[in-house]
Amino acid sequence: MPRSSDSDDTPGAERPAADRCPGVLRLIEAADGHLARVRLPGGLVTAAQLRTLARLAGDLGDGRAELTSRGNVQLRALPTDAAARLTAELAAAGLLPSLDHDRVRNVLASPLAGLDGGTDLAPFITSLDTALCSRPRLAGLSGRFLFAIDDGHGDVAGLGADVLATVRRDTAVVNGLAVSGDNRASRASRVSPDDVVPVMLACAEAFLDRRAELGSTAWRIADLPGGVERVRDAVADRLGLAAAPRDAPEHSPARPVGVISGDSMVLLAPLGRLTAAQLTWLAGQLTGRPARITPWRSVVLPGLADAPGTLRAAAGLGFGTDDRSPWLRVTACAGRPGCASALADVQADAAGFAARWPGRIVHVSGCARHCGRPAATEIDVTATSEGYEIAGV
Repeated sequence: MPRSSDSDDTPGAERPAADRCPGVLRLIEAADGHLARVRLPGGLVTAAQLRTLARLAGDLGDGRAELTSRGNVQLRALPTDAAARLTAELAAAGLLPSLDHDRVRNVLASPLAGLDGGTDLAPFITSLDTALCSRPRLAGLSGRFLFAIDDGHGDVAGLGADVLATVRRDTAVVNGLAVSGDNRASRASRVSPDDVVPVMLACAEAFLDRRAELGSTAWRIADLPGGVERVRDAVADRLGLAAAPRDAPEHSPARPVGVISGDSMVLLAPLGRLTAAQLTWLAGQLTGRPARITPWRSVVLPGLADAPGTLRAAAGLGFGTDDRSPWLRVTACAGRPGCASALADVQADAAGFAARWPGRIVHVSGCARHCGRPAATEIDVTATSEGYEIAGV
């Protein structure tokens, strides 16, 4: 059965000829109906797009949307004949700009970039998505291949991207290669998307070249023998780039909750699920700038006119609004009845488990496959035929 999030398998494992990663055009059948995954590069989603997702979740699905570990959205319990309406409405909303590239628009980005003093990554995200969809060959990437753009804070740099760009105001590094806005200047000028995006796409193309040379069906760069080094060397030779100095993130990744920077906030989605009503409410809070879905299944609302008032309203609607919320450190797979492999209704039980180990990161799985388990999980709770098994205590 399908995973409850789009977290990837361990790189380096043997792969079948093609992955079964869901999309909009490729629905996956689950116990509760069909599942669609809607890609949101950088997690960016406008008010109109949130309303479209809310309407489709209510009209076609189970009334909820799932937030995934790649900042995407899933709709569940869809009927067999949902594809035509789903495709038409998502395309009209700008959520499906290329039918050929539906499953390969996997782009993570630092969710607070530009809101907490870091570099605004929106131009890089938009440029990368547009350029990716304009290259027919890159439609051959797997649905697991992942791009990431970090603003230097390290929040998405450690999430296992195939192609990682770390972009600060005046410098950028892509997969260990230095990219500068003006190599002729004694001091680097401000980096532009025109400098970074071609290097990111060159890495993806070098992966496809190497995969073809080996006659491989690998999904990801790390699946190829020496893949990371081979891809980096090929791009360096082609574009004349040099290796960048080793550079650690400015600080450890943080997951703030509540009001940030005065006029923006982060809200926690209970177990990464939002009702159609919650999606519609989120859309009504936006003032022209898109919301941002984070890899931690929360939502960033930027540029609010009344952040304290909005926070109080969000709490009343069931969002987590501070670091005391159980939804900050607990995740769960789909469980029963959505997944035929599950041995328990883990979503119903998850909040209780989180309360048992305050401050610890807990994941509750319906079976031994541990679908959707975050890499940072500290306590594993797994349903078995004889009850829950707990590891990490």
